[in-house]
Amino acid sequence: MSGIHDHNSATAPTATQPARKGRRARTHRSFPVSIVRPATARVPALNAGQRERCQDANRLGSELTKAAQRGRQCLYTVIAIDASLNQFPKAKAVIAEAPSIAAAPPPASLRVGRNLRGKPIAVVLHGDRWSLVVQPGAVHPTSWAFLDGYGAALELSHAVFCFDDDPSPLGMAWTDMIAQVLTLTT
Repeated sequence: MSGIHDHNSATAPTATQPARKGRRARTHRSFPVSIVRPATARVPALNAGQRERCQDANRLGSELTKAAQRGRQCLYTVIAIDASLNQFPKAKAVIAEAPSIAAAPPPASLRVGRNLRGKPIAVVLHGDRWSLVVQPGAVHPTSWAFLDGYGAALELSHAVFCFDDDPSPLGMAWTDMIAQVLTLTT
């Protein structure tokens, strides 16, 4: 009788005794994801600032995905600074590194959130000193760059920038990089 409970025994749940949930039961997930197979690679160690930046980027990707799955607009509360790419030398590193990371992502560096029909909604990509969140769009995608080192004036480890619609040559390189990242990840 192993594995089978008699409904009259003291061990079977009754109407007054709810069934117990396992220890691993969770009601909140940080990022909607389907696990195809367990990860076997080690995740690189991060310092506190990198961990915070990655968590903020993952949170934005999660909120975009959850909103799309519910058929709603995302009302994420991060303040993103609209800026010119020419003012931020670290943005050049994102342009240079993002396509290669997207092509062969190290463990925990890439997440793709999808709606209920499997369409990509948010791509989250992590580098050593930056994170990138891209939301594919019908006309053009929207992107957020989380860059380490720019939030010191506000006592933050990083700042969030929106570099979309920058007409400079560097802005065009940003747009091309976003298109390449989306091609490689979706």
